[in-house]
Amino acid sequence: MKHTATKRLTVSMALILLCFGFTTAAAEPEGSELFPAEVQTLEDGTILKTYILTEEQNPSDIPRETFERDGWRYTLTDITEQRTSDTETRYHTESVEFHTESGDMNEIVKLLAPTLDYQASDGLSGTLTLDLASVKCEAEGYKNSNYTVSATREYPHLSANDLSFIPKTITDNGRELQLEDVSWEVQQSINVDYQDIPESYRAIATYTAKASRKVVTGYITTASYTGEITKTVTGSTVYTAHFAGKEINPPPSPKPSPTFSPASEPPSPEPEESTASFIPIIMLVIIIVVAVGGGAYFFLRRNVRIYRDNFRVLAAKDKISASRKLIDLSPLNGERFGIEIDKLTAKTLNGQTVEVRHGLHTLSHKIAYEGNAYRIEVDFGAETIQAVY
Repeated sequence: MKHTATKRLTVSMALILLCFGFTTAAAEPEGSELFPAEVQTLEDGTILKTYILTEEQNPSDIPRETFERDGWRYTLTDITEQRTSDTETRYHTESVEFHTESGDMNEIVKLLAPTLDYQASDGLSGTLTLDLASVKCEAEGYKNSNYTVSATREYPHLSANDLSFIPKTITDNGRELQLEDVSWEVQQSINVDYQDIPESYRAIATYTAKASRKVVTGYITTASYTGEITKTVTGSTVYTAHFAGKEINPPPSPKPSPTFSPASEPPSPEPEESTASFIPIIMLVIIIVVAVGGGAYFFLRRNVRIYRDNFRVLAAKDKISASRKLIDLSPLNGERFGIEIDKLTAKTLNGQTVEVRHGLHTLSHKIAYEGNAYRIEVDFGAETIQAVY
């Protein structure tokens, strides 16, 4: 009786351990698991698994466990690291401004350097070239400048050099001028007693007036320099895991069954005890296992598949949920991808917006569920994202 109770306890413990193991395997978090971007098998049997990691991903999450495939056992021997980089380029126009005393464009162009070394606040830099068509010169300001306007008039055939014959004001170009000075010349004379006596005079009168005008105080010249500026951006890090293969030895031959001598008798089997009372416990354990395992599978499974080549080649898997609506494609090379969200997740997220990220680019898409698995085509080169029906 004691032996039977011990046997029942052993079976119970085995079932509980089986449930615990299944639950642990089902509940193992997949958030940190990494999938290789490429798997190669070399002629010597070595398998190379390539992983492309972003700065947020940890290389310690790369799987290192020994695995078996096609009768071979593969063991990790080395992990190599290679950093990648990319060049960011942008067309830029930089305007300069300076002051000159002259507005002569020929002189101004001589003051401008043909090129300009430029560095932007975001790290992009390069050499820009002067755009001659963009050079403009404008007056910086004006001031009033006073000056004197003058005009002369001649008055011939005057009988005497008398100022009363000379007008005191004249109008010249719409401006009134005042008499400033008069000079006299003898225009005609007669000889009396051998002496020349003036008979008529010519008067040359000078008239002046004060005037003012606006003059430029200086000039402002603007010019544009244009060209491409660039910056080298550190990209993803490529890790390659090397697995050496070794053929598994065939299993040993089964040992022969023990035989009994004629003099001895085989041990009599113990009477089996009814297990009817044990069945409810087994059923309860199974129900718990299924419930826990199913719940863990539902919450931890990867519900997004990432494809290449028009949904023909599976490249990776990811997981999204109502609390994490982001699909990160940064570890993958290329610009065009096909994304498939399973039917249940698409129905749950219907009408909500998910984001698809690849490096520095992020595109947004609003899910419109129509009763099937939801497919999206993404092209980061053209910056487009659309559903595929």
